[in-house]
Amino acid sequence: MKRLNKYTISNVIKFLAITEFAGAIMFFIIEFFEHMDKFTASSKNFAFGIYYLVLRIPYYLNLILPLSFLISILIFLILMVRNNEMITLRTSGISTASLMKPLVMLSITLTVFSFALAEFIVPVSLSTSEYIYRVKIKKEEPYVFFKNDRIWFKRDNKICNIDFYDIKNDKIKNLTLIELSDNFTIQRRLDAKEGIWRNGHWLFTDVAERTFDNDGIKYKKVYAQMRDIIKEEPAVFKTIEKNPEEMGYNELKRYIDKLRHDGHSIKRYLVDLYNKISLPFVNLIMVFAAFSVGLRYTKTKHISKGIFLGISVGIIYWFFHSVALSFGYSEIFPPLFAAWFANLLFFSMGIIGIVTLRT
Repeated sequence: MKRLNKYTISNVIKFLAITEFAGAIMFFIIEFFEHMDKFTASSKNFAFGIYYLVLRIPYYLNLILPLSFLISILIFLILMVRNNEMITLRTSGISTASLMKPLVMLSITLTVFSFALAEFIVPVSLSTSEYIYRVKIKKEEPYVFFKNDRIWFKRDNKICNIDFYDIKNDKIKNLTLIELSDNFTIQRRLDAKEGIWRNGHWLFTDVAERTFDNDGIKYKKVYAQMRDIIKEEPAVFKTIEKNPEEMGYNELKRYIDKLRHDGHSIKRYLVDLYNKISLPFVNLIMVFAAFSVGLRYTKTKHISKGIFLGISVGIIYWFFHSVALSFGYSEIFPPLFAAWFANLLFFSMGIIGIVTLRT
């Protein structure tokens, strides 16, 4: 059995490496052509473009790891059927569970590896790549700064402070804008409770306007709505405000604790937090999916069919997972259930598929 386990793991790892490499190259090419006009604008942009793509490779590898693992197992099973090795194993009394055992152990290793990659490497590489793309390639000015858990920026004689920026919905919470006179005294102040980006403009609600003279407040007026207090587009704030994808589990958890303390809604971010735990476990689930599908439909002995089956199962999984996450973001599903729904569904289907196999 030790020799069989070694043979199984070594072959699956070999196919996994090939599949991961092919997938990373595919993403590399797609993203290059997607931004080709910016990358080829100058030789300097081209160099930054290659650096940007290289930095995104860890994200690509982690993203396609479960699908690559599924395809690798299916190719391995089809080759065993083609070479009549499966018949030999069956006649030797080796069960499906025994054949799965080393792959389950390998999947657990991949689960730990995937979580570590997403926790320590992907956030740093993604943040750096976004900075290079926006500042070095697109030439966006890095005049927006994050300090003391708030966003600050200055335009001409205006200083602006934003308490919280919601990346997913392009919303601003608690904005304060101070307009200075030529001698740097406060001339005007605007306080807005909330702003939302619509049709290329910021629309703010519950706006209080104060103007000042040498004696203090000259007058105060309240508006239900006011447009274009600031002109900056959402992309400007996304340069310094991280997406949940650019945070590790611990960093996102600290961010959620801050939002909870400040009274902001955290349900959407809880979905992302639980998703960071559920996603690495897809590697384990793919073992059960591969055996329940692969041993049932490998009679043609075509490797291309194994690849097609793997991609099909992967697409179906991501469809259910994306729908469940959307329901979680919309607060239809509880955050924990939304993050784990697809995993539980496919794990159950995999167990049922293996149990009902004709051996």
